[in-house]
Amino acid sequence: MHKAKRIFGIVFDFLFPKSELDMAIEKETPETLASKLLQGRETENKSIYALFDYRDEVIRHMVWALKYRRNRRVAQTFAVLLYDFLIEEFSDLSVYSDFYKPILVPIPLYKKRFRERGFNQSELLAKELVKIDNFCVLDTNILQKIKNTPHQTNLHRHKRLKNVIDSFGVKNPDTIKNRNLVVLDDVTTTGATLNEAKKILLKAGAKKVVCVAIGH
Repeated sequence: MHKAKRIFGIVFDFLFPKSELDMAIEKETPETLASKLLQGRETENKSIYALFDYRDEVIRHMVWALKYRRNRRVAQTFAVLLYDFLIEEFSDLSVYSDFYKPILVPIPLYKKRFRERGFNQSELLAKELVKIDNFCVLDTNILQKIKNTPHQTNLHRHKRLKNVIDSFGVKNPDTIKNRNLVVLDDVTTTGATLNEAKKILLKAGAKKVVCVAIGH
């Protein structure tokens, strides 16, 4: 597995060598990115929150660095901003809906895609997030990708919605019975993936599910 990861990294770096922008984004900090945060952060899908506009060149390249280069520095930077947002959001939710100590659930990859890439970018981000504080409990063994769906980026809106139907399953549903959950993904467009994950988690017994992405 480790050898395969190294080979993947070497091949990727050869095909996509780091540009000046790639090197510049590693110098970005939570402070320098603060001005790019979306006001309100709610997407048109009212059940999903996003921190940044994915059309922003810097944000897009940072997400790519996280997703394809396993860039831990980028993950750490995003995690700080994500933490600040969630703490603020949880403060409001705890007043109105008894939202305490949620379980953090990163969107999983299908097992074949995970083997090919060697890591899950949403899980990498989640791990950096819980290092900051123990305000939530990370569990990567709840939500499972049970259908090998095509990449959402290659599909039109109606096909994206159809593509993810019945693509997730829940392992050990007793773990989430009457619990609050935060589902985390790197990017959301139509909200199809996060909404499908939320639907299956609520059906399995979760109390409340908040969905968050870095970019939209």
